[in-house]
Amino acid sequence: MNDRGLALACFLTLGAATVTVSPTAAAAQSGAGVETAAAVAEAAAAPQTQPPPPLPPPVLPPPLVTVTPAPDRPFTQLFQNLFRDAKRLPSKETALSLGIGGGLALAVHPADDYVYEHATANGPRPFFKLGSTLGDGWAQVGFAVGSYGTGLIAKNRDLTHFGSDLIRAQVLNVVVTQGVKFSVQRERPEGSSGHSYSFPSGHTSSAFATATVVWRHYGWKAGLPASFVGAWVGASRVQLGKHYLSDVVFGAAVGAVAGRSVTIGHGRSRLALAPAPVRGGAALMFTLVER
Repeated sequence: MNDRGLALACFLTLGAATVTVSPTAAAAQSGAGVETAAAVAEAAAAPQTQPPPPLPPPVLPPPLVTVTPAPDRPFTQLFQNLFRDAKRLPSKETALSLGIGGGLALAVHPADDYVYEHATANGPRPFFKLGSTLGDGWAQVGFAVGSYGTGLIAKNRDLTHFGSDLIRAQVLNVVVTQGVKFSVQRERPEGSSGHSYSFPSGHTSSAFATATVVWRHYGWKAGLPASFVGAWVGASRVQLGKHYLSDVVFGAAVGAVAGRSVTIGHGRSRLALAPAPVRGGAALMFTLVER
């Protein structure tokens, strides 16, 4: 075979191979196309999952605002404070305290003469003279003004506020006590040297006004001794022949109401006073509720 024949045979052989191989590649390409189309159709038919919604921006708390309380001015705002405190008097707690105090005063009223005679039988005693002095208006107001002034000098706001409340309590207590005195106009026990009316006891109401403010500001650890002082003052007024028992009982209720009215909305404790009769006399029951 010559060279031209050999070249033609190779060409035919390659052409046959090309023809033989070409259908297989086409089938592979066709199969790949079918698989791709099926994958696309399957992806299209699959449920589309929505991305989660974006989280809302965090809500930040408002910035803290520091409120500076108004300064205590028990003297320059005397009448404004008295008006504000008097508006707080009408309340369920006031009605309850005065109602119980008045009811108990009526209950012990028949025993007033008996208690008076037995209490004063041996004459004035030094222990009760001291107790009566502690309940004097000058002593109570002096303690209030002293507390207020000490707080100002020491720049102790808590003590200043305490002294201011004491002053306001004493002012309100005087107004209420004297108002009741002139309304009832009860004469003092026979032989008493007092120049004002007897019911209620002003010394006792003043002492219990202070005790209630102490309870509200410093809790039972200071309030309980202050209440004992109030009871001491009340007993002293009876032993010295200045008041009847019923005067003292209602005076304690008036003082507690005055002290509570000036301390509404602040203080550590809430003090509820309830006079209660006991055998041979009367007692004052205190209920302390921590704020």
